[in-house]
Amino acid sequence: MTTIETAEASAIPEPSPRARALHEASLVWDAHMDSLMRVLAGEDLGVRTEGQADLVRWREGGVDVQVFAVWVDTVYGRHHAARRALQQIDGFHRLLEANPDRVGLARSAADIARLRGEGKLAAVLAIEGGIALQNDLALLRTFHRLGATSMTLTHSASLDWADSSTDAARCGGLSAFGREVIREMHRLRMLVDVSHVSDDCIRAVLDLSDAPIIASHSSCKAISNHPRNLSDAMLRTIAAAGGVVGINFYSQFLDQAYNDEMGRRSVDLLAMLNAPPPLDPDALDAYADERIRTFWSLRLPRPPFERILEHIDHAVQVAGIDHVGIGSDLDSGAVPTPVGLDSVSDYPRITEGLLRRGYAEADVAKVLGENFLRVYRAAVG
Repeated sequence: MTTIETAEASAIPEPSPRARALHEASLVWDAHMDSLMRVLAGEDLGVRTEGQADLVRWREGGVDVQVFAVWVDTVYGRHHAARRALQQIDGFHRLLEANPDRVGLARSAADIARLRGEGKLAAVLAIEGGIALQNDLALLRTFHRLGATSMTLTHSASLDWADSSTDAARCGGLSAFGREVIREMHRLRMLVDVSHVSDDCIRAVLDLSDAPIIASHSSCKAISNHPRNLSDAMLRTIAAAGGVVGINFYSQFLDQAYNDEMGRRSVDLLAMLNAPPPLDPDALDAYADERIRTFWSLRLPRPPFERILEHIDHAVQVAGIDHVGIGSDLDSGAVPTPVGLDSVSDYPRITEGLLRRGYAEADVAKVLGENFLRVYRAAVG
């Protein structure tokens, strides 16, 4: 950190005994983490690492439930996406097999309760990006059999069956096949995740849904006007259907000045993500890894820690206290975050911040995890 950032971090109050006790007693649920990319790179998450999350830090941060995203870069396209997804799912199960005393697979609310009672991290598997299906419902069912209980419909690029918020619309929200995907997810009792998708896609999903949905890692467009964030109208729409929005900790989604500066420097990360891949299939993995390094290479002044709390406040005011949680989006690399939030070890600072803002302890517990547990129980079982 720079000298300025160090001074700002030191000014953030350390969690009080009351905050630490509440944090420890509460169910803490992080609805989105990209740690499987690091597992693929050969890192051992069973020990303290230089990343933003590992089994040591999850315990330090009081995290009880971690959703592990299987993110498939758009460069893999419809011909290699399933292979990339299966590589990460294999990495997920290898992480569990190597640390059976500290982490276990959760496929239901009952599993979460059991694992928490055993003092273990409940690991929830999620597919990030329907590109992994390669337009084949058999792959959706296969991912579910391997442990996936939710899916984010798109990533940065629109598919031919679902529209992304950061790409041109291709099917007006959902195509006929997209509606088949949603119906099959409901039949399998998989949770539908609408982070990354367009407003029309959210509306189309809700037209088909009896179960609540989530936006696992999205922040508030009213504070940082990025297309990945949710408008107040969408916050209300998701809440009205009983869903939950997880606040994302990536600085560009949190802070308008950071977002504006990225634009001034002409850093078009979305264009990079949506660019055509190399023609050589053997070059895909190296190309994808280099894109991740490029994605996080730019460093701008970090926004203040309070931005996280401001997004939680705004979402609570618009959607209601029962419809807000956290979905950090950390750990695909050195993800730029606000000052004072360097890793999952710092999560008790969120509890302290919410208490200082006057939240009742019961409401803090809802934001930390109870809201996501409620939706998971309703949609998955």
